[in-house]
Amino acid sequence: MKTQLMKAWTSISMGEVASVAAESEMIKKLPRTADGLFDTTAVDADLYQAARLVYPVYAAYETECNKKEGYPDLLEQIRTLDKKRRENDTLENTADFLWTLLLTIESVSPQVYEYYRELVDIFKTNVRTAIDKYFAGEGFGPEGSKVDWQIRDAIAHAGEIHVLLSEKYKDYCKGGGDYHVC
Repeated sequence: MKTQLMKAWTSISMGEVASVAAESEMIKKLPRTADGLFDTTAVDADLYQAARLVYPVYAAYETECNKKEGYPDLLEQIRTLDKKRRENDTLENTADFLWTLLLTIESVSPQVYEYYRELVDIFKTNVRTAIDKYFAGEGFGPEGSKVDWQIRDAIAHAGEIHVLLSEKYKDYCKGGGDYHVC
């Protein structure tokens, strides 16, 4: 299932959202955990790694093909995932969750302001928490580490898509990987 979702995200990135209907239906048919989250163990054993694929694909499909009918469920699951991330607070989980949020935000229609805005607010809260908790002068972990790169890149990308003000966060995203320096 992971490979199918990776292909689906590639299609979405190229603007071919309608072609991911089958993958989206697979997501919707996933069993649910006791707290209402999709059981993503079929995608990846790590909940936060799986979420980086599942929720952006689900959001893109709901936005483009399902008249945004699944937005309430999507947002409730993101809230629950945020709560779980706070309970299992590690730098790695935070980095993966930030990317889940960013990719999901990019797939959600800003015209449905309440849902879009809440996702942005959850993202901003998690960025502030990461900066307050993990930023220690040199970076978000060992300089140049994967998690340091992920968080810096998430902040830089958030500035590029106008989720964060680049000027405000420039000290936290310089030296990022794929994205431009703030």
